[in-house]
Amino acid sequence: MAAATAATKFVERPVSKTTVDVAKQVLEPMSFTCGGPSMPNRFMLAPLTNSQSGDDGIMSEEEFVWLTKRAVGGHGATMTCASHVQAIGQGFPGQLGCWSDDHIPGLTRLAAEIKKHNSVAIVQLHHAGMRTPKELIGGKQPVSPSEDEETQARALSTAEVKQLRDDFIQGAIRAQKAGFDGVELHGAHGYIICAFMSPEYNKRTDEYGPGSHDKFSPEARAGRM
Repeated sequence: MAAATAATKFVERPVSKTTVDVAKQVLEPMSFTCGGPSMPNRFMLAPLTNSQSGDDGIMSEEEFVWLTKRAVGGHGATMTCASHVQAIGQGFPGQLGCWSDDHIPGLTRLAAEIKKHNSVAIVQLHHAGMRTPKELIGGKQPVSPSEDEETQARALSTAEVKQLRDDFIQGAIRAQKAGFDGVELHGAHGYIICAFMSPEYNKRTDEYGPGSHDKFSPEARAGRM
């Protein structure tokens, strides 16, 4: 029996000028309004859950190689995974830390290699808050703006909120000392910054309460101490 064959017909369609223009823009440099170096193109490695570093948050060789290969491959900006600013804010196993000066040597090596390949180096600062798995923090209670029954997180005291704010700032300072070009604050997925902005999770009655009275996030961004 003869095998049946089917010919595939390709139809050429004209490419719109808009599509061409967008494609060209992807390869164009982009500057940040806050200053710093420009990206040589619009390709940016978003923060991922790498789970490649040590239990102490110190960068592993595996994570170093994985991240720097993105810069070698031509990304205009290379961002780290979410990097926690407090040990009690760890969100996943093998998370890269930014909560101790012990992390600075690994971060310094990483930033230098990323920038060597003309990629903007950025750290994403993070605290998992009520989503911190207890087994990653020695069985301690995770923390949150307010007590949360579902996750059994405890509420932070006002002094602890101020310390958390300062630790976000210190994380940014460590990133700067390590040679990174900038930082990004992780404010999604119910993590601590997101929780402060949510009236569902932030029921505080002090100066760090929800809505117009929430000043935690602006203070962390502004670097006010």
